[in-house]
Amino acid sequence: MRGRAGRRSAPIYDRRVAAGLTAAHWRARHLHWWPDAVPRTYEAAADRIIVLSDLHRGKRDRADDFRPCAEAYAAALDHYAREGYTLVLLGDTEELWKNRPGAVVDAYPGLYRREAAFHREGRLIRFWGNHDEDWASPALVAQELGETYGGEAIPVGEGLLLEARENGRRLGTIFLVHGHQGTGLSDTLAFLARFTVRFIWKPIQHLTQVSRNTPSRNRKVREKHLGAMRRWAEAHDGLLLITGHTHRPVFASISILDELERRLGVNVDDFTRRVDETGIWDELTAECLKRGWLGDEAPCGPPAPAERESLQPSLFNSGCCCYRDGRITGLELAAGEIRLVLWSPGPPGRRRVLGAAELADVFSRIEGSEAIRQTA
Repeated sequence: MRGRAGRRSAPIYDRRVAAGLTAAHWRARHLHWWPDAVPRTYEAAADRIIVLSDLHRGKRDRADDFRPCAEAYAAALDHYAREGYTLVLLGDTEELWKNRPGAVVDAYPGLYRREAAFHREGRLIRFWGNHDEDWASPALVAQELGETYGGEAIPVGEGLLLEARENGRRLGTIFLVHGHQGTGLSDTLAFLARFTVRFIWKPIQHLTQVSRNTPSRNRKVREKHLGAMRRWAEAHDGLLLITGHTHRPVFASISILDELERRLGVNVDDFTRRVDETGIWDELTAECLKRGWLGDEAPCGPPAPAERESLQPSLFNSGCCCYRDGRITGLELAAGEIRLVLWSPGPPGRRRVLGAAELADVFSRIEGSEAIRQTA
């Protein structure tokens, strides 16, 4: 009976996530909270974007899951500032279920100065997620972040649609959104989850220093949400969906961590350390090169050729910036490519490419994209 109930509940969950993403997509198209300075197009050959999400930045206490990652994050910001990237913070940047906004800002002045430098140059785009949904209020943003970012107004939005182009040719649409939309405790019942985190879990974490900002240990739960978002994206012609929220890096609809865990046979929380220790990186790289899809340093490839017909590379997830081993992941869009990257702590900061693909090739595999129509 449980199996049948599970099969019946999956479409219900899909419908809830689809309704949430559809509403966010509509708002991104029709509600104009972004100022004119925020781009609406992305030129693959010229523009550079780094997408980072889920810092869950706290106030440097024992309940702050971001604290181990501050060094790697600072190194990443310095690199992307030098290289002229636009910094996209895709939600859950501050952990406001546990903390007051001012306490978080006061705890990391150096990092906010780095982000402010992006803002002064018109290269910072911020989104709100479920853990920092307070930023949906422009008045609160002005009060708490205005002075922090140099006294200038900074927009914080829910979703953004970018028209992707390459040398004047339209490829398709990139939809940036945190990814919690339509879920139970993260969206519709967020008030209950917030109460539990602030008044029950936070005191426990102060005593134990145990982090729960890790990917779900339940593979079925992870796959259910991943599948719901991917199926929603596939139902929209020419759409590439970039999210955060799950803390699971996804490249071309393939969950990197799930792929690693399948090979290692264990749950990988501090996944980068485990990969280095086991030496499995070379094996995954060789497999990926054989398939000819991802970049030279990528740890996994797409499904076997027979499966490619049913799986489109419509979903990407930036992972998170609060892994317990101090490393962070993000998505780069630059030089005509989309890349999943890993940053490790330690001066001057080590960057590793986990996956890379030509953006035009990705869109050519997404149904309804301009790339397909122009090459058909």
